[in-house]
Amino acid sequence: MLGRLLPHLSGAVIESIKRTAGVITLRAGCHASRVRCPGCGMPSWRVHGRYVRRLGDAPVAGSPVVIELTVRRFKCLSSRCPAVAFAEQIEGLTRPHARQTQVLRSMLASIALCLAGRPGARPAASLRIRITPG
Repeated sequence: MLGRLLPHLSGAVIESIKRTAGVITLRAGCHASRVRCPGCGMPSWRVHGRYVRRLGDAPVAGSPVVIELTVRRFKCLSSRCPAVAFAEQIEGLTRPHARQTQVLRSMLASIALCLAGRPGARPAASLRIRITPG
């Protein structure tokens, strides 16, 4: 059901949903057993470590959404690959170093194109989209 409402989360496993101080927090992880190395494309299953990544997402029912995504780091199994270790990415949800989902990024880009920068902050705030200066 959640995959139909939020299709960009279909590659993630939602572990919990909570609402605190008006913010909806989704705790999630990935269900893929193997991940392809972005450097050479070779599949890897050797988990090197884990960390939690916080992503801003599009508001739901007028509340801001934060995704706390447990991301696994993998070791590349190819000796010829320059990428020794890499973090998994979820198609349609994450990109390297991004702090927002692609859905939220598209919403902010539309506001920025229409209103050009600082004037867009007010409508974004009324849509419950959190933004930071800079």
